[in-house]
Amino acid sequence: MEDFQDSIAENMEISRHPRSKHLLAVLEDRTYAMPSGFPIISETAFIRFIRMVPHLFRNGHNILEWLGELKPFITEIEDGEQKLSMLRACKVMRNMVNTASITAPPDLWLMRQILSEYKRRGILDWLLEDEMLDPDRYAIKHGLNSRQLKIDCHFLYSRGYLSYEAPCFMAPVDPELRSSLKNVTVLPEDFQTDWCAHWVKWFSEDQSNEALEKRLRQWLKWSGHHERSRISWVPSLNEIDLGYRLLPVILAMRAANLSQKINTGDRIAEKVPRLFYGLRHLFEETGLVEDGLVTRLGERVFKRGPGPFGIIGAYFPYLNKHRELLSATGSGIWVSRGENVAASQDANKKTFKAANQALDDFCRDTGFKFKVFIEHAVGKGEATRQRMKISGSENIRYFGADLEDEAIDAAVAEQHRGVLPKNMEFIRNADIGKPEKIIERLKEEGIPSSGAVMIVGNGFHEVRDQTNEKMLEVFKDYCKAGILILFTEETGLTDVDLRATAWNTYHAGFRHVHEMSGQGLRPSWDSHYLKNIWSWRRCAEEAGYDVLDQYTRGARPIYPIEKKGRENPTISVTYFCVPRELAAKLDIPGQA
Repeated sequence: MEDFQDSIAENMEISRHPRSKHLLAVLEDRTYAMPSGFPIISETAFIRFIRMVPHLFRNGHNILEWLGELKPFITEIEDGEQKLSMLRACKVMRNMVNTASITAPPDLWLMRQILSEYKRRGILDWLLEDEMLDPDRYAIKHGLNSRQLKIDCHFLYSRGYLSYEAPCFMAPVDPELRSSLKNVTVLPEDFQTDWCAHWVKWFSEDQSNEALEKRLRQWLKWSGHHERSRISWVPSLNEIDLGYRLLPVILAMRAANLSQKINTGDRIAEKVPRLFYGLRHLFEETGLVEDGLVTRLGERVFKRGPGPFGIIGAYFPYLNKHRELLSATGSGIWVSRGENVAASQDANKKTFKAANQALDDFCRDTGFKFKVFIEHAVGKGEATRQRMKISGSENIRYFGADLEDEAIDAAVAEQHRGVLPKNMEFIRNADIGKPEKIIERLKEEGIPSSGAVMIVGNGFHEVRDQTNEKMLEVFKDYCKAGILILFTEETGLTDVDLRATAWNTYHAGFRHVHEMSGQGLRPSWDSHYLKNIWSWRRCAEEAGYDVLDQYTRGARPIYPIEKKGRENPTISVTYFCVPRELAAKLDIPGQA
């Protein structure tokens, strides 16, 4: 170890990183591997990293470069166990940086708009006078909507910008954060628009548009706050401004078919049409580009960002009406899934692959055969596309269901392109919370619903104004019809978990926009932390399903450490639910 430390100390590229002392401490601490194969570090090392090592944007890029410089020194270590431990630590740090590059911008985009409205209304000034904000009392006194106020405040608390002592929210004690709140400015009125659409137009038009260019240049100008970079995971005001601008640009690049063609080392000016200084400066400040070349972090954000960014960004109608939502008793706004069909497909590819694999495993192990495959919340039919490549379309009837015409239209377009089965039929106006729509359609076609397979990618949370009882009835109706359900849902997390994991999940923003629109997220396990909200598993099991653990797939845990004495929930879970009556007839391995 001493030889390793001496070699590092002599290397200027590694030693000059401003947080190298803390990075090396994480590197040299003990590491483990979970049974699932995910590497984990000690809780002490994890806390040190998120509290002492800023890792957003350019800071994240610098950490990745630092890890790259370090790799040759680690490979020369003779002690095999020590080398393996350090490689695990490197992987965890790299994962945390890469994850933050995708999860932070949507949250920052939300924060900037919420803070702007709170500044305009004087709420931030109230907090900075060390007043305690009880949402119910404050709402009555100032004529606000207490529900929206609570949703906003819990979100800002989960991102480190407020303190909380039930039932009151307070300004943070940290002087830097207080300074950030003091320096928040109100966004101009004409900024309340769909900036993604403006950027799509800019990237797609062949001829110059002086009026549009002037507007985009104005929007790209931010104050460039000169506060020193924060030393913890909590974002600076400058980082909030960067995230607010980055999200629409990345989404527009995806819509203009630019982002998937960008690789590390590419010259950005050759990949982005009509690139001007303000846009290039945004890419440089966020660590996506250095010296005109795309960084490793940049390639990841350009290619992986659009999925999560788009799911949050689709809720811009709510943010543009945030002022009214804070004032009124009801939103009267509805987000069209047409805005995030492509985003949902990008985000769900991996979980659909896991679901289809689990289905194949189940059929192989039990001899179960299915003739009907339904994709609900169909989007562009990603789950069906994968299934068709595996099973073909001769012996399976395919159905795609969705509440909104935009989603069905996108799937029909994919069918015309030959991507989806020719025999695929579509069920319009199909609310996932109303199973009778699916069941009646199958009955009309003379197809037994028993034994049909339905795959859902993040769709059940879209049931509006849901209660435990409402979700129980929904699952009961599907179960009575004998439909197997494979569904993926993000894990509902507490404020405590969100703060403790920093940017290790994008659930904070995901929760905020879904609560704001009346949708409901649920945890993957039952606990006293969320005692009034049943888990997804409990909803299904109480309704008569067996949730088969051997075919249920969890994503990466939210903590890259071993959590003793409590759950370490995964970011999402793909549940494999078989009607109990059917499960009893099958010889399922490991099932009592």
